[in-house]
Amino acid sequence: MKKVFYLIGILSFAILMAFTTALSIDFIKIFSKLQDIENRLKRIEVETLERKARRLEVWATAYTSSREECDDTPFITASGKRVFWGVIAADPKFPFGTKIYIPYFKKTFIVLDRGGAIKGNRIDIWMPDKKSAIEFGKRKLEIYILGGEE
Repeated sequence: MKKVFYLIGILSFAILMAFTTALSIDFIKIFSKLQDIENRLKRIEVETLERKARRLEVWATAYTSSREECDDTPFITASGKRVFWGVIAADPKFPFGTKIYIPYFKKTFIVLDRGGAIKGNRIDIWMPDKKSAIEFGKRKLEIYILGGEE
């Protein structure tokens, strides 16, 4: 009788393990497909933005809210708003509130600041610390002008 219970136990355990393994494989497949769908949606979003927007090549630099880089109100932009990650300074041909997608960062920024040297196809990206700004340096970037605030 013990042998029967023992065999039933082993058989039950084997069935349970097979079932668990099959479920794990299904979850892995589902997760992988979801990641693939998410990546495709991101690519479609970027492609859509690029088609709707005007493309420009600009020289980009970075700045911080340090006193030597700003006027007497270092954390307040020329538009009167407080700085945050996503603020850029641009030429006055881009009105405050203009949204600009920068593929390098995979992020949409907003023009809320100006700068004495920011003229023409040049932008200045606000960064929270000096180290990040120095590491970014000066580089030529592709940007997409999306338009004003909605």
